[in-house]
Amino acid sequence: MNKSQKILQFTALFFLPCIFLSLQRQNDNPETIISERYKERQQQLTESINALRVVLKTRNKKQIVTHYGNLRRAFKRWEYLAEYKHPALFREKINGAPLPKMEENAFGAIIIQPTGLQVMDEWMGDLNSDSFLLKMDYLSSNLLQTVRQIPDNPICYDHEIFEAGRLELVRLFTLGLTGFDSPGTLSSLEDAKTVLKTLNEDFLLFLNDDKTTGRGLKDTILTAFNYAEKMLNNQRDFNKFNRAEFLIRVINPLYASLLDLQTELQIPYPKETRSTPAALEYKARLLFADNFLDPAYYSGLPSQFRTEEVKKLGMLLFFDPVLSDNNQRACASCHKPELAFTDGQPKSIATGFSGTVNRNSPSLINCVFSERFFHDLRAEALEDQMTHVIADAKEFNTSQHKIVEKLLSSSEYKDLFNKAFAGYGTSTLNPQTISFAISAYVGSLNSFNSVFDKYARGEISQIDDNIVQGFNLFMGKAACGTCHFAPLFSGTVPPDFTESESEVLGIPESWPTKNPISDKDPGRAGGRLKEQVDIYRQSFKTPGIRNIKKTAPYMHNGGMKTLDAVMDFYNKGGGNGIGLHFSYQTLSSDKLNLTKKEITQIIAFLNSLTDCNRFNNKPLKLPKFSDSNLNTRKIGGEY
Repeated sequence: MNKSQKILQFTALFFLPCIFLSLQRQNDNPETIISERYKERQQQLTESINALRVVLKTRNKKQIVTHYGNLRRAFKRWEYLAEYKHPALFREKINGAPLPKMEENAFGAIIIQPTGLQVMDEWMGDLNSDSFLLKMDYLSSNLLQTVRQIPDNPICYDHEIFEAGRLELVRLFTLGLTGFDSPGTLSSLEDAKTVLKTLNEDFLLFLNDDKTTGRGLKDTILTAFNYAEKMLNNQRDFNKFNRAEFLIRVINPLYASLLDLQTELQIPYPKETRSTPAALEYKARLLFADNFLDPAYYSGLPSQFRTEEVKKLGMLLFFDPVLSDNNQRACASCHKPELAFTDGQPKSIATGFSGTVNRNSPSLINCVFSERFFHDLRAEALEDQMTHVIADAKEFNTSQHKIVEKLLSSSEYKDLFNKAFAGYGTSTLNPQTISFAISAYVGSLNSFNSVFDKYARGEISQIDDNIVQGFNLFMGKAACGTCHFAPLFSGTVPPDFTESESEVLGIPESWPTKNPISDKDPGRAGGRLKEQVDIYRQSFKTPGIRNIKKTAPYMHNGGMKTLDAVMDFYNKGGGNGIGLHFSYQTLSSDKLNLTKKEITQIIAFLNSLTDCNRFNNKPLKLPKFSDSNLNTRKIGGEY
C-alpha cells in the first residue's frame, strides 16, 4: 500500500463515522421523529376504527365502550397536528359540532348533516337505542374513509409543531374541558390526559435539543405537565374538576413557555412563514391576555384608516343625531356607554316613538371579534351594519345620500374628514368613509381587564371563591362554556376564532311565566335569503356575555329581566324543557340540575366580567352646521 492509499484509508476511517453520526443526528431531529410519530398515530387511529367496527357486530355493549375509548385515545394522540394541517376537513367530517349546517359556498340551500367523532360521542350516550348500531357503523365507516384520504407521509416542520401545540392548548381548555368535544360521554378529563401526554412526549424532544439553554424554562414546562397529570389523576369527576386552577397552573404556563422555547430555539413565528392573516395574536402569552386576539383581523379596515384621527371622528359620528332623518337619533341612542353600549330596554324605542325596533340592543364592547353581525348574522362586516341602520324606518329612516349631503354643509365635518382620510381621494366625505370612521370607533371598544381577567392572568392572587366556583360551573356542569367560548365568552369558535355560531334556544316571549308562548321572531331564517331554512328558524347569534351585569334585559327580545330568569330558563332545558316545541333546538333539553347556590355562584362569575367604565367618555361638543337649527341637537340623541 503506497502513501496516498494509506492517507485515503485513514481519511475514510476518520470521517465516515462522523458523516454517519451527522446523518443519524439529522434523522433523529425532533421534526423527523414527530413526523414519524404522526404517521404511526394515524395508523393506530385507523386500526382502532376498524376494531370498533368489528365489535359493533357483536352487539357487546361492554366491548363497544372499551373500543370506543381506545378510538378516542388514538384520535387525541393524532389530533393536534392533524387538525392543524387539515382544519376544514376536521370541522366538516372528522370532529365537527353535531349540528346540521348550511354549505356556505354551494349554489342554493344545501344542508350538510353532521358526521364525525362528536356525533359518535352523542350516540355513545344512547347505547340502548334501536338505531344505535346502524348509526355507529355508518359514522365509523365515514370516519375511516375520511382518515384514509389524508396522506400518511406527513412532513412536520418545527414551526408547525409549535403553532399546533399552542393551538391544542387553546382547544383543550375551551372545547375539551367544557364537554363541547365529548357531548355524550363527557370524557373530557381522560381526553385531556391523552392530549397532554402527547404534547409532553413531543416537546420533550425540543427540551433535549442541544440549542436549549434555559434550565428554568425546561423546569417550568415539565412542572406544568407534571401538575396536569396530578390534577387529572386526582379528580375524575367532570363536574368537580377545578378548571380555574388548571388554567392558572397548567394552561397559562405551557402557553407562555412554549412561546419562549420557540423564541429560544429561533423557530420562526407564523407571520414569518405565511402571509395569510390570523385572528390569534401569536405572541400573546396567556389565554386571557388583553392582546389574545387581533381586532385588525376582524375589522377588515385598511391599516391607514385605523388611526386615532379616524377613531375620534367615528366617536363624533356615533354620538351625533344628525345622522338620523329627524336629527334626534344617534347610534348612542340605543348603545349607551354607561350600559355597556346597550339601552336598558327590552327592545329599543323606534323613531318618532312609534313603538319599538324588532330586537334588543346588543352590547358593542368586544363586538368586533366576530365573523358576522346582528342577532340574525345578516351582516358580514362591522362597517356593513350602518347600511341596515340608516335605511330602517324604525331607526335612522334616511339614506346615505342624505347623510352625506347634510354633513357636507358643515365646514367642521369637512375639515375633520379631510384630516382623517387625507390621501383617500378627491372626496373624503362619502358613505364609505362615514362607515369606516364609525367602524374604527366601535372596533376600538375592546377590553379584557375585568376582575376575573386579572385573576386569570395572575395579576391578582385572591378573588371571591364564589367567582372561582362560578367559573368552574360555567365551564363544566352548567355547560355555558360550550356556547359562550372562553376567553371572549361569545359564540366566536375556538381555537382559531374565525366562525360565529348561532343557536336555537327555544326563547319564549317572556320568562318566567306560567304559560310560556314561543317567540315568533324567525331569527337567522329571516335574515339572508339563502339561510331561510328550518335549521336556522329561531336561531340567533350567540352574544358575548362580558359586562352582562350592565346589559339587562336579556335575549334577542328582551324577554328576561334578570340573570336569575336566564339561569332558570337554561336550568330547565330551554324552550323544549319548559314545554314548548322547537324541532331544531340546539340547546340540550335535559335539565342541568343546578342548585340555588350554584346559580348564585355562576351569576357571581358573570358579574366579575364587568369591565366597561373606561368607555364612558362622550364628545364635549358636536361640529357646527351652517343651518343654525342643527346646532341645538343633543349629544347622544334625544331618545
